[in-house]
Amino acid sequence: MFHQMVRSLALGVALALALPVAAGAQAPLPDLTLEELMALDAGQVYGASERLQPVTEAPASVSFVTADEIARFGYRTLADILRGVRGMHVSDDRNFSLLGVRGFGKPGDYNSRILLLVNGHRVNDTVFGQAEIGAEFGMDPATFERVEIIRGPASSIYGDSAFFAVVNVITKKGASIGGGTVALEAGSLGTQMARTSVGHAFGTGVDVAMSATFEQSDGVGRLYFPAFDAPETNNGVAEHLDGERVHQFYGQLTYKSLTFTAAYGSRRRTVPTASFNTLFNEQQFPEQTTDRHTLLDAEWVRLYGETRLSIRGSFDRFTYDGTYPFAGEGTGPARVLVGVNSVNGVRWTGGVRVTRPIGTRQTMIAGLEYIDNVNQDQESRYIDPPFVLLDLDRRAQQTALYLQDEIKLASWLIGTVGLRYDGYEQFTRVTPRTALIAMPSTGQSFKYLFGSAFRAPNAYELNTVYFGDGVNDLRPESIDTHELVWERYTGDWLRTSVSGYWYRANRLITLSEDPTTFFGTTYLNQGQVRARGLEIEAQMRLPRGWQASSSYALQQAVSRETGTDLPNSPRHMLKSRLSIPGWGPQSFLALEAIYLGERRTIADLPVPGAATVHLTLTQPLTKSLALVGTVRNLFDVDYSDPASSQHRQDVIPQNGRTARLGLRWTLGAR
Repeated sequence: MFHQMVRSLALGVALALALPVAAGAQAPLPDLTLEELMALDAGQVYGASERLQPVTEAPASVSFVTADEIARFGYRTLADILRGVRGMHVSDDRNFSLLGVRGFGKPGDYNSRILLLVNGHRVNDTVFGQAEIGAEFGMDPATFERVEIIRGPASSIYGDSAFFAVVNVITKKGASIGGGTVALEAGSLGTQMARTSVGHAFGTGVDVAMSATFEQSDGVGRLYFPAFDAPETNNGVAEHLDGERVHQFYGQLTYKSLTFTAAYGSRRRTVPTASFNTLFNEQQFPEQTTDRHTLLDAEWVRLYGETRLSIRGSFDRFTYDGTYPFAGEGTGPARVLVGVNSVNGVRWTGGVRVTRPIGTRQTMIAGLEYIDNVNQDQESRYIDPPFVLLDLDRRAQQTALYLQDEIKLASWLIGTVGLRYDGYEQFTRVTPRTALIAMPSTGQSFKYLFGSAFRAPNAYELNTVYFGDGVNDLRPESIDTHELVWERYTGDWLRTSVSGYWYRANRLITLSEDPTTFFGTTYLNQGQVRARGLEIEAQMRLPRGWQASSSYALQQAVSRETGTDLPNSPRHMLKSRLSIPGWGPQSFLALEAIYLGERRTIADLPVPGAATVHLTLTQPLTKSLALVGTVRNLFDVDYSDPASSQHRQDVIPQNGRTARLGLRWTLGAR
């Protein structure tokens, strides 16, 4: 079965790549003008340089997922979206979704080397530096206008955590929603979802968008973990410990030059894996985690002639509560010692950015940023008997100054140089970026990209109570990346790209044994990784509403200490998507197939490769009512993801076939 699925996936990719040849034989289209290119959904990018520019001129390798694609393919989380993106893979430890990029997907890394933005605003939390991408992210993909994926280092613009990639979520305005929608869904694993959205652009220059989502799932009723297969641990079966409950709220108000965005998300997750040496299959006091995100962001933009001035202020709060049942010394209720881990992270950010063209051949971007991490508080305690293990209050501030200069050296040649200074209380960093872009036409470019980036030690890694005073000597991780990119738009129906890269990551912050500390471990700057890879992608818009895309990634990331491939690092990734018109207007059948090659666990054991297929049908019933159905893992493939050092298991099993069916009612439909 597995080999048949791989052959089917390969055939699908081959067919998708062959379709443009047939379409192109009908009527070749001329190169697009710059204005036509910018009008395409995937023809422009904001996050590469903090200004809107054609993809072919951006100093990065960029991908997009649009609102139309999110709806067609039934994506329910940001993790679902990124799972299908070239060069990325998502793992799930049945608590958090973890993103791997270009061969680096360390189990338990918690996405601290990815920068996550909402409308250009940083949302990585201020304690762990985590970019949460699953339901814990706190925003419903139905509110996304599109998602930009900017590969490679971007610390020259964004500073900390823009290490392997930047993911910029651009949310919908009221004009895009254009009325109201109500969606109701139910599915396997006890899944239920309700969402309402409303938006409108008024003639007075006011634009309003609002959305609220509630979702819950019972999860898999019985999960088997061989590592716990013993009579005293229910023969390795965790029962009814996989549930999730989600609340998400989003709002945006725009009045002329001022945009105010607010979002709040809460996710409570029951964890079946008995991570951190907790009790397995504990029913009375189950392991649970709760993540809450609050975002308030205001941006004022004004044009002074050709100069664009942006002033921005924001407030972010992240709170986390984890309940962990440990073995006690007594019997009855005393047999369980319940630990609670709490985090409170609060951040205020202020920034000013100026974008100014100089003549007709040069564009300068300059910015100032101040970040005040008012709270980076961590607390650990036991409930009964009450005992406080950790009560750590921390505050940290940082300032930044950045400058980027883009020059047209010739009508067909663009050079970009960027530099950013970041000042922390313990250290400073200066990170550069350069790009040379040759453009034989407006729809085609050849790019050489070089960039450096850093990741500063986060507040958790600097916890001296847990990890000893030695962590005060931690310094930022660093990465240098070289990349060659070819991108081409053929008319308005085909985009192709080829990218080859090499990177060197040094001083990676790594957990090491230290018997003198509370946990017997500490963090050191000692990891080194070398990686190289090749990525190929084609995206097509075909006649009669057909859409197709295919990508292939060949990559190798090696630890310098061991000379072996990194854990959770597939050599090969093959992905294909196809959307075809269904029965009637606005009816679509969408198919997505993803193959991940063999990976290794942290114990260097093999995890077999796996191919999964997902299917979504959108079928209008009336002008205002549509039926939406999604089947994930259509062929019920049995596969697992590598586990982290926090788990006794080597691998974490993933869901088999699941299905959802829902109704979407559009108010004011025409």
